[in-house]
Amino acid sequence: MKICALFEQQRGMEAAERYFSPDYLEHNPDIPGGNLEGFKQVLVRERMDRPGLRDVRLKVLNVVAEGDHVCVHMWCEEPGSPPLRILELYRVEDGKVVEHWDAMRVEDQLPIPASA
Repeated sequence: MKICALFEQQRGMEAAERYFSPDYLEHNPDIPGGNLEGFKQVLVRERMDRPGLRDVRLKVLNVVAEGDHVCVHMWCEEPGSPPLRILELYRVEDGKVVEHWDAMRVEDQLPIPASA
């Protein structure tokens, strides 16, 4: 939960340095190299490319932990973008994130049609 709070406060780099292992493995194909340095590169790029990022709001809906895995289900709102549902799966060793997977889904924006 501390990680999510730091990211919402625009302190993602601090979260990465404090809570992520140097041997971190990222499974999101959009992260260059699939490692901690690639993750940090994306944090820097997003800050530069998206000045409105500070207005992003994260709401943690569910957290489930079993063994060395923690799953976080969140709702994300960013001005000018449709809301996202995010599912983050972390593997933790010795209090550090060593591996990460994620899935994101844009919330449906169209109304459900009435039955015919």
